[in-house]
Amino acid sequence: MILIILCIFALSLGNDVIASFRVDDVIVRFIVNATPILFPPSRVSLHLCQDFYDTIKLSRILSSNYLMHNIHNFYEELNPKIYNNLEHQNLYMLNLDCDYAIDILRQAHSKRLFVAPTKWLLFQDRRAMIDNDNNVNLTFTYNDSVLEIFEDLAIYPDSDVILARRFDGDFLELLSIYRPSSQKDVIWENRGNWTIENGLQMSTFDVASARRRNLQQTALKSCIVVTDPNTINHLTDFKDKFIDAPTKTNYPWILHLANRMNATISFEITNNWGYRTENGSWSGMTGMLERREIDISGTPSFLIPERIDVVQYIQLYTHTCFRFVFRRPLLSTISNIFTLPFQRNVWIAIAVFLVLVFCLLYLSIKWEYNRGRMTESAAYWNQLNPSKPTISDNLLILLGAFSQQGYWYEPYRVSSRIVTLMLLLVSMSLYAAYTANIVGLLQSTADSIKTLPDLLNSPLNLGVHDVPYNRHYFKSVEDPIRKTIVEQRIEPKGSKSNWMSIEEGVRRVRNELFAFHGEIGSIYQLTQDTYLEEEKCGLTEIDFLNVVYPLIMIQKQSPYLEIIKNGALKLREYGLKYHEEYHLYTRKPVCSSQTSFISIGFTECYFALVIMGYGILFSVIVFAFELLWHKR
Repeated sequence: MILIILCIFALSLGNDVIASFRVDDVIVRFIVNATPILFPPSRVSLHLCQDFYDTIKLSRILSSNYLMHNIHNFYEELNPKIYNNLEHQNLYMLNLDCDYAIDILRQAHSKRLFVAPTKWLLFQDRRAMIDNDNNVNLTFTYNDSVLEIFEDLAIYPDSDVILARRFDGDFLELLSIYRPSSQKDVIWENRGNWTIENGLQMSTFDVASARRRNLQQTALKSCIVVTDPNTINHLTDFKDKFIDAPTKTNYPWILHLANRMNATISFEITNNWGYRTENGSWSGMTGMLERREIDISGTPSFLIPERIDVVQYIQLYTHTCFRFVFRRPLLSTISNIFTLPFQRNVWIAIAVFLVLVFCLLYLSIKWEYNRGRMTESAAYWNQLNPSKPTISDNLLILLGAFSQQGYWYEPYRVSSRIVTLMLLLVSMSLYAAYTANIVGLLQSTADSIKTLPDLLNSPLNLGVHDVPYNRHYFKSVEDPIRKTIVEQRIEPKGSKSNWMSIEEGVRRVRNELFAFHGEIGSIYQLTQDTYLEEEKCGLTEIDFLNVVYPLIMIQKQSPYLEIIKNGALKLREYGLKYHEEYHLYTRKPVCSSQTSFISIGFTECYFALVIMGYGILFSVIVFAFELLWHKR
């Protein structure tokens, strides 16, 4: 079902009478024929100052051709939303011969209705009229002074304003109107013509961003964020790569974009990206864009929900990110390596085997003892086994054989010898496998720290690069895990906060169990310069901010939006974008020499020392009880 909104206003009496013009069949056919090609799809708002009957006729024709429309015949406030929020479908048609045409144009200027994606189609009649009574050509007194108003209107490169000027017969000349900037004069583009016979003849089908790329030395403004004053001296020489790398990367890109648009550009300097203040305004570079003090940002910024309503982002990504970087800790610092050589089911099988061997050994030794005392060789047996074997003796035999430490017992009977032989063979195989795995585990690193909860619960100390954006994002987190990391590990109450320089953070990553949050390209550059080859192995990243790559920002509803978008695509297509990234951002170092000597310290021996300590404590307690027992 087609919704047709028809607003028909009759002419008022008295001093409010407005001159009406007849819209003949040529104009109607032009609207029906050319509008779907020039402005598809559109919802039309017509301001043609017609009389009542012509309005009815025009509405019926537009309806029969499925053009949704409304018609206004006297001056009134323009509605930026003709039907709904789909501004890209809004098309305003205005007859420049109407008495109130200039008022309509000025109102559109004040309401920013010439800004894309809103479209305008203007009509002007420049025909010579014929007096039917005398058959004499009379020149129609059209008023070209109305065109002078475009010198003061905000019709910039993004605007889509077409003027259809009708000459004799059914010939309509189509012109596009725009100004490169408020500093420049109006430019009239020849877009083609239309006749009933030939239809619409376009001179070019190039989009506005391609036709209007030349801004004729328009003066644009930008802003770069600098955290170190010395950055100004090294914007293009690739020195001090780890200082203000995003600014140094994007500065040449902005110059390339300006050159492509034939514009000049000047740079403001600030020390922060811009954040919402308590009174609702924006500071820094974002605030400059909101107040239209600059046209484009010279430093990329993260895409965050708060900024979407204030600025427009351009898909010119800077391939950098900010993460926690740390060396994977040795496995011995995370887990008990003495339990890792075998899986749990193997340990259970070993325990069952030892219990079974203990029982068989107990029975065989006891039977051997009783049997040996009754044989002819009892003297020899008593010499080897002077005392009756006990359960503790069997336990010591089992532990001595299993741990390859030796034992005092010498089996005498075949059955006990078989049990002892099987125990020694199995113990030897398990011991060889166990010790081989221990050697490998001592040199292994842990890969169990993969998420933020893992990082929070790990033995690693945490630190963050002390720059404005890190302080802002870390203090504004709402996620429970991230908030806990900030409160307990970054800014613990009663202790020194862990904000530091990038040099200190990279040094502590090298020498300690430490995770440092910063720009990874800068961290890896210092890593390449200061780490030994084997120290570059095991570097791991964990994302904390959870944001996409930073992007370029421009003004909301900027007149240069599409031109800059196309320029950004060309930078990537031509490879100019990757030139700066390649020179300024260091990739993750390649691990070329992973094997190195690892000294064994208390960390690796911790659990063995704990067992020995408990054993000593238990022996002291037993010894004390024995003393008390004998004194009694």
